[in-house]
This record gives sequence, structure tokens and C-alpha cells, in this order.
Amino acid sequence: MDSLLVFLGGVDSFPVWILSFLAVIALTAFLTRGKHAPFRGRIIICVSLLFLAFAFFLLSFGLEEIEAVGSSARTAPRLWAAGLAFFTLDQLRRTLLGKAPEDPKTGDVQRVLLAAAIVAFSLWGMEIVGYLISSGGMILLLLLLFGERRLFILLSLTGGWMLFSWFVFIRLLHLSLPAGIYFG
Repeated sequence: MDSLLVFLGGVDSFPVWILSFLAVIALTAFLTRGKHAPFRGRIIICVSLLFLAFAFFLLSFGLEEIEAVGSSARTAPRLWAAGLAFFTLDQLRRTLLGKAPEDPKTGDVQRVLLAAAIVAFSLWGMEIVGYLISSGGMILLLLLLFGERRLFILLSLTGGWMLFSWFVFIRLLHLSLPAGIYFG
């Protein structure tokens, strides 16, 4: 089992992860025929997020234990995996029970590409301004992109995420988040 975890955490495992992800998506698309066909896109997204949570959890076993920092390096990916799995399973449950709206007939490709660009810019920005400011800016821009215009909601969600990240990851878990070149 240890050798499998070492392999899956290595650079050479990327094709295995991609092929297994594509196999899971293809199987999900095949199985969501019939009464679940109007929800196929939502179900595929939920299964994709569950796969990602499983990958975070599985890859966390390959991280080294460092006791000097007061928290394990395995803690953050496992917290992300647990939260992602919890909320995704709830959405999947609602979708399978028919309580979620059906998939739209057409998508907004331009908005999807713009959201992907915002996330990519945020990841790049972590090197310059750090995690807290970069993730806060990403949340703010994504909220604006998806139509939120209420100032209280914009500021409370952005500030709340930054405060939550600082408190949980830095104060409680003693993890060092990227500080960027301006604040590091």
C-alpha cells in the first residue's frame, strides 16, 4: 500500500490520475441515462468534485510528518477534502432526489473561461501578494462575475473567507500560507 501511495504522489503518476478521472466521468455519463438525464451535468460535476476530494485525501498520505510546526502537513488537504466531500455529497443527494433544477440547455462558455482566468490569475498572484489577498480578490471577482452586486455580501464573504483562512490555517494549525514577495 505504501508503494502505491508513493507512486500516486509522484510525478510519473499524472497519466494515471488523468485516465482514472476520465474513466470515472465516462462511467458517470453512461450511468446517468433515463430519469437522471436532465441532471447529467450536475451529477458529473459532483462526481468530479468527489474524485478531487478523494485525490486530496489519498495524496495527503504521501506528505511528510513535521511535528515542529505544531500541525501536520496532512491536515490542510484533509480538511479541504472533508469539506469538499460533505458539501458535494449534499448537492448530489439533492440532485438525485430531483430537488435541484435541471441542467440548462446551453452554457455560457465566455463566463466559464473568464472564471477560469480569474482562478489562474489568483494562483499566479499568490506569488506576489500572498494567499490571503489573492484568494480574497478571487472571491470578490467571482462574486461580481456571477452577478452579486450587494456591497454587504461582497465584503462579508470576501472578508469572512480571509479571516477564516487566517484563523484556521495560520493561528490554529500553524501552517504557513504563501505571503508573496510584498508581504513575505
